[in-house]
Amino acid sequence: MVIERLKFGLARSAEALLLTGIILAHWFPDPARLNVIILFLPILCLRFALTRRLLTRTPLDVLLLAFLILCILNSYTAPYTWGFYVVSRAAMGVGIVWVVGDWGRPPRADRGFVIGWLAFGILIGVVSLFTAQYTIKSIELQPILDLLPRLRDLPLVQGGFNVNEISGAMTLLVVPAAAFALTQQIDLPRRWRLLAWAALVTLSLALLLAQSRFAIFGVLAACGMVIFGVLLPGRRRRFALAILLILTAVEVILAGNWIIPENASESALLRDENSQISRLNIWGSALAILRDHPLTGVGINQFRARPVRDQYPVPGYEQQVLPHAHNILLQTGSDLGLPGMLVYVGWNAALALMLWRTWKRGGGWARTGAVGAAAGLLAHFAFDSGDAITLFDRFIFSYWLLVGFAAALYIGVREEGNVAGAQVAPDRHPLL
Repeated sequence: MVIERLKFGLARSAEALLLTGIILAHWFPDPARLNVIILFLPILCLRFALTRRLLTRTPLDVLLLAFLILCILNSYTAPYTWGFYVVSRAAMGVGIVWVVGDWGRPPRADRGFVIGWLAFGILIGVVSLFTAQYTIKSIELQPILDLLPRLRDLPLVQGGFNVNEISGAMTLLVVPAAAFALTQQIDLPRRWRLLAWAALVTLSLALLLAQSRFAIFGVLAACGMVIFGVLLPGRRRRFALAILLILTAVEVILAGNWIIPENASESALLRDENSQISRLNIWGSALAILRDHPLTGVGINQFRARPVRDQYPVPGYEQQVLPHAHNILLQTGSDLGLPGMLVYVGWNAALALMLWRTWKRGGGWARTGAVGAAAGLLAHFAFDSGDAITLFDRFIFSYWLLVGFAAALYIGVREEGNVAGAQVAPDRHPLL
């Protein structure tokens, strides 16, 4: 038994190391990254040698496979394309879900995933604090921003990050951290709870200073879901809700520029108004693309391409780069047409159902994880409604990792149910 557990531990560590290599390779816009997909092959070979299986099935499989096929077809049929290599980030994402999802089977590795996820959250929070390209969204915060050193020449983060881009990634990290920091569903070891609180505080501060409004309000709403999902009725829940209401009020004041000097209020209001008008124009451009190319869109990541910008112009972006449609559904339609939008909605609906069933049928660990994952994905969707980390963006790996964790929780609960009720045929199990 000890030797078997050691084998599985080493195998899961090797899988995590290979996944890290795949993710790092896809951080860069390099066509050679397509070749790195081959690193999934040793993962599959190792898994088959130990377990005689390649993956564990979930309701996501057909939809993710359809997404991958759509991407491959799109690279040949769309009006514009940068070549087959753009499919590699889609392949990376589907592979991440299949690999991490299997970690929910015994001997389970999803607890190790949470430790790594929280540590990664602390890292991203610190990186955001010192490398974000801060803008004057809230003059009240400028004295704090002036105290922060600017580190723009670190490896992998040359030039720093757009505040909205890194805030979108942090929505996926901060809400699960809140779930594990606050949970009363399980008795977490002290070191775990401290790690979760460190991630929660670091990421929350980074989000506050970045002032990506869609990200912050999405996180605040999702944290309400976390409070009701992981805290039992009583004093702690009431205290947590009071803190959340105070933070929401503070953000409303900051977003509304209610306490800035009078001579700066007019420019702040004009900036916000221009931002709203600009988004409407960008969404109009994406809708025009869907109208003209309903089956294919204009091609993966082509919304930003100069020929597309010239054909579907947005005032103010005649020369400036416009990276995406500022809405994930419209961006997916621009990339892959209506079929891509339907597949995207389909797998997120399946994911929501999986998380709901995990929460209903799982124990304390599964319930806490399901609430954290569901609320994190909800916060990210709120961000994606007015901004976007596209399905082919460099930060999209964080989304796929959380989807993989959700799949692992679902598989873990299903496997426990199969063991507890062996008389139930696998294809009739209530979670299938």
